Amino acid sequence: MRRPSRSDLAGAFRAALVPLLVLAVGIGYVGVQLSGGMGDDPTPSSVPAGVHGAIVALQAGVLLFRRRAPILVLTGVVLLDLVILATSAGQLGIGALAVTVATYGAVRHGGHRGTAYAAVAGTAVATALVGTFAMASGGDLLSTTLLVAAARLVLLSALPAATAEYVVGRERLARAMRDQEEAAERERSAAAERTIRAERTALARELHDIAGHHLSGIIVSAQAASALTRTDPDRARETLRALQQNARTALADLRRTVGLLRDDDEESSPGAAPGTVPALAEIPALAAAARERGQDVRLQETGRAEPLGPLAETAGYRMVQESLANAARHAPGTVCRVSVNYRPEGVELLVVNGPGRTRTTSPGAAAGYGIAGMRERADLVGGRLETGPRPDGGWRNRLTIPMEREGDAT
Repeated sequence: MRRPSRSDLAGAFRAALVPLLVLAVGIGYVGVQLSGGMGDDPTPSSVPAGVHGAIVALQAGVLLFRRRAPILVLTGVVLLDLVILATSAGQLGIGALAVTVATYGAVRHGGHRGTAYAAVAGTAVATALVGTFAMASGGDLLSTTLLVAAARLVLLSALPAATAEYVVGRERLARAMRDQEEAAERERSAAAERTIRAERTALARELHDIAGHHLSGIIVSAQAASALTRTDPDRARETLRALQQNARTALADLRRTVGLLRDDDEESSPGAAPGTVPALAEIPALAAAARERGQDVRLQETGRAEPLGPLAETAGYRMVQESLANAARHAPGTVCRVSVNYRPEGVELLVVNGPGRTRTTSPGAAAGYGIAGMRERADLVGGRLETGPRPDGGWRNRLTIPMEREGDAT
């Protein structure tokens, strides 16, 4: 059996404190009456003082349940107080403390506000009427009777009800603030989670694009070197040197990309250099590197080049890079035409390979995350990506990136 904790004992004491005070009032009244401290006949009561003391003790017992059934407790306490008023010509107020506590509890813990206030109003009217008639039957002046009735309404009903309403309002405000803070914390956590997912997706896309591009070139170069080993050793050695350089470039790019995961500052990593952001101006070098690996890449640029935003530049560069990698994997030996068309409204990038010796697996299906990555980048910069096979058996990737104008962000 679990032993009661200190908090349990403190809660039980607080719950019993008010009933004990009410009980003390009843016992004190009986003691004063028995000792004759209030004179021979302090109130025109028709019952002995012990009966009134017992009624107050009943009020104290009923108050023990004020949190479980506040409306019933208020009704029971007021009925007992009405007995005291009716049998004392409205003069005896020893039941007032219990009524005040019960009224406060009904508003504070009564649940439905309408029901609680209806009970408070009904008991207040009953107390005022019974007290008024009892005092009037005892021969008190009408003005005195009305003044006492008004005082009872204010002190026994209105004031404790207003106090309870204030406390309930403060509790609601505190609860609303806690809910707001919890909602804000959940939103911050969700935003952080979305940011982490976006960063992971971007990093995975970068790793895929870099690794796919360079590894495709390495595979093509290795196949070419293997074929040239017997027929043209000199050219095979040149191809192997180009393969080594491509591998070093891939390693450097991967190191720069993985370096984005580090949180070291420049002081803690003095030798680290930030990686350059891919740009459309580097597409000619990209095409030249593909030619060195043995691909037949033909580049055409038209229009006047104008710089785009970093995300747009990266999206365009990665689309061409991924398209060349897919062509090397799935259509080796075919002509790959790259067109970069600068227009006033934006930039159009077109990569077409074939017709020629194309494998049965489509680039879109075998590229895995390649096409998906290109599409995500296009959506990110407001571009439009079109991919699909050509009637002659080749493949075409077309990306249109709009030119960002002032006010577009708003």
